[in-house]
Amino acid sequence: MADSGHDENRRVQIRRLRSYAVWLGAFWTMLVATSLIVDYRQLKEESLFITLAEARAALEKDLLYRSWADSYGGVYAPVTGNNQPNPYLADRPERDITTPTGRQLTLVSPSTMIRQVFEMARNRPELSQGHITSLMPLRPENAPDPWEAKALKEFQHGVPEVSEIQVINGEPYMRLMRPMMAHDPCIRCHHTDHRTGQYAVRGGISVSVPVTGVRVAMRLTMLKVAVGHALFWILGLVGIGLGARNLIRKAAILEQSELRFRSTFEQAPIGIAHMSPDGRLILVNRRFCDIVGCPPSKMLQRTIQEITHPDDLDAFLQHVKLLIDGAIKVYTAEQRYSRPDGSAVWTILTLSMVQGAKGVPSYLIGVVEDITERQKLEEQLHQSQKMESIGALAGGVAHDFNNILTVIIGNAALMQMNLSRESPLMPYLQQMLDAAERAAGLTRGLLAFSRKHAITLIPVDLNSVVQDIKKLLLMVIGEEHELVITPSPQKLTVLADVGQLEQVLMNLAVNAHDAVPKGGRITICTGSETIDVEAATAASVSPGNYATIVFSDNGSGIPPEHLERIFEPFFTTKEQGKGTGLGLSIVYGIVRQHNGHIKVYSEVGYGTTFRIYLPLTREAQAREEEAAHLFPRGTETILVAEDDDNVRKIVVDVLEAYGYHAIVAMSGDDAVNKFRQHQDEIALAFVDAIMPRKNGWQVYEEIQRIRPGTKVLFTSGYTDEIIRKENIMAEKAQILTKPVAPSLLLTKIRELLDS
Repeated sequence: MADSGHDENRRVQIRRLRSYAVWLGAFWTMLVATSLIVDYRQLKEESLFITLAEARAALEKDLLYRSWADSYGGVYAPVTGNNQPNPYLADRPERDITTPTGRQLTLVSPSTMIRQVFEMARNRPELSQGHITSLMPLRPENAPDPWEAKALKEFQHGVPEVSEIQVINGEPYMRLMRPMMAHDPCIRCHHTDHRTGQYAVRGGISVSVPVTGVRVAMRLTMLKVAVGHALFWILGLVGIGLGARNLIRKAAILEQSELRFRSTFEQAPIGIAHMSPDGRLILVNRRFCDIVGCPPSKMLQRTIQEITHPDDLDAFLQHVKLLIDGAIKVYTAEQRYSRPDGSAVWTILTLSMVQGAKGVPSYLIGVVEDITERQKLEEQLHQSQKMESIGALAGGVAHDFNNILTVIIGNAALMQMNLSRESPLMPYLQQMLDAAERAAGLTRGLLAFSRKHAITLIPVDLNSVVQDIKKLLLMVIGEEHELVITPSPQKLTVLADVGQLEQVLMNLAVNAHDAVPKGGRITICTGSETIDVEAATAASVSPGNYATIVFSDNGSGIPPEHLERIFEPFFTTKEQGKGTGLGLSIVYGIVRQHNGHIKVYSEVGYGTTFRIYLPLTREAQAREEEAAHLFPRGTETILVAEDDDNVRKIVVDVLEAYGYHAIVAMSGDDAVNKFRQHQDEIALAFVDAIMPRKNGWQVYEEIQRIRPGTKVLFTSGYTDEIIRKENIMAEKAQILTKPVAPSLLLTKIRELLDS
C-alpha cells in the first residue's frame, strides 16, 4: 500500500510538472508569435514608408522638372509627328518659329513637356508612372481616373497630399498625388476653381511607384526574421523540455531522498522526535509513539513537558536551556516518560540542538531508546546472581552434609549386617537409617534448589517420590493451605532423577502458594496415560505409555495472554522482589531432560493445572529386582580415592566386609601414584569427584593413559563441575551421588566388574 501510494504521488507530481511545462511552452509560443507579428508590422510599415519616400522623391523630381520648364514658359522643339504645334497656343504669335537654317520649331508648354515624359515612361513599368490631370482637363488623355478624381476633390478642401497602395495591371503601386499650382500666364489657358494669391490650383500631378521590389526585399527580410524567431522558439521549447525533465529528475531524486528519510525515520528501532525550543512536538516517528504509548494522531497535540516524568522534568528543562544557550552540544541521560495509562517507561535520551541559517536555535532532535526491558533484565540478573549465591551456599552445605550422611548410613548398615533380625537394637538402627534417608532427601532438596545436582536417571516409583516430598511441600505452602496427594493405585516406574523431580514439585508448590488465597487447596495426583502418534508429534515426544503428575490449585489462575510465555526465562507477573521468573522455566527444562512433556490449563478466577508426562519404563522392574539382591560379594582389588577420612574408612570397611581388597588414596595425586604402583592388581577405581591436587576427572584421565579401559566409578555430593568439565563424562562416567548406601555401593561395583 505504501509503494502504490508513493507511485501515485510520483505520477501526480510528474503530471503537474508536465502541465507546467506545457503551459510554459504555450506562453513561450505566444511570446515568440507576438514578437513575430510585431516585427512583421514594423517591416510592413517600413516598406510602406520606403515606397512612399520613393514616390515623394519621384514626384518632387517631376515637379522640379515642371518648375524648370515653367520658369522659361516652355521650350521650342522641332515639329515632328509626335510634336505637333499646340492648338491651345494658337493665339500666341510666337508659337511657331523658323530657324535661320529653315528648321520649323514649335513652342512646347511645360505641361506638354511633362506629359510627353510621362507617356514615354508608360512603356517602362519598372519606372515610376506620372500623370497630370484635372477635373476639367483640356485634353481627354488628361482626364482623371476614379482615384485621381477623389484626390482632386480632397485638394479643393485643402488636403496637401493623397497617397495609397493600388494594384494597376496586376502589379502593386504606391500612388501619390499633389495639387498642381498654375502661374498667371497659365491661368489664362487653364480655368481653375480655387485661387490662392498669385497661384491657382489647376489640377493635380500624380506618380505611381512600383512596390514589388520593396515587397520582395520585405519578404526576404521577413523570412530571415521568421527563421530567427523559429530557431529562437525551438531553442526555447528545448530549454523548457530539458528544464522540465531536469526538474522531474530532481523531483524524483528529492522524493527518493524524502522517502528514504521517511522510511528510515519511521522504521528506526529507536524513538526520534523533533521539538521546538519551547517544547512543542513538531515531528515524531512511530517508535517514539510506541515508547510513550500515545497514538501519532494525538502525539503532536502534546508537549515534551507533558510526557516527561515529573521527577525528571526539572533536570531535562535545565539541560534544554544549556543547549539553547550553546553551553553544551549534546545531552544524554536516562529519563522516564509518563504513559497515558499512568505507567512510566525508562529510556536513554540523547538531545541535540539544530541551528538555523543565522545561528539561531531552530529545533531540538531527541533520540530515545527504551531500556525498560533492559532494566528488568538487570534486576532479574541481580536476583538470579543472588539466588546463585544462595544456591552455591546450599550446594556447599549439602556436599559436606552428604559426606557425613554417608558415614552414618554406612556404619548403621554395617551394624545391621552384623546383628540378627531378633536383636533389640535392630529397631533403633532402622530408625537411624530412616532419619538418615530423610536427611539425604533434605540434601537432595538443597542440591535441587542450587541446580547442582547431577542428572542420574534411575528407575524410581513416581508414587514414592511424590509421597516422600510431602512434608517438604507442606513447609513451602504453609499451614493456611490444604495439600491433597492422591497417588495412583498402580505402580508407576519411570527413569528419573529424584532430586530433579523434587525440584519440579517444589517450584510448582511455590507458584501455587503465591496464587492460592488463604484456605485454598493444592492437589497432586499421579496416574498413567497413553499418548498416540498424533498427540506425541504435537508435543515433540515419542508415542507410548506415560506416567502423569497432575498438579492443580484453585487459585487466581493465569490470564490467557500470559499462558504462552510462562515457561520463558525471567518472565514473571509477580511484584518486584517476589519472583525471578526462573521457576517454571526450570520445571520445563527438567521435564524435557526426562524425555517428558508438560501442559498447562488455566482459567482466571478458578485455578491452574499443570499436567506432566514422564515415560513409563519396563526395564525398571528388572533393575529393581536385580538391586533387590543386596550385598553381592567379590574378591577383586578396588582403588578407593576419597579425601574425607570418615567416608573413606566406611567405604573400605564395607568393601572388605564383603570380600574385596581395598587400596586407599587420600588425594588425586595419591590415587594416580597408587594406581601406577598396583595397576596390574586393581580391577576398578572408586573415585571422589572433588579432591585436592587432582579432581576425579583428572584422575580418570591419568588412569586411562596408564592402563586404557580401566573401569572407574565416581561418587560425589557435588558433581556439576565435573560434568561441565567434559561433555564426554556424562556419556562414559558412572556416578553415585552421596550419601551412598552400602547395598547400592556393592551392587553398583559388582555391576561394573561383571560388565
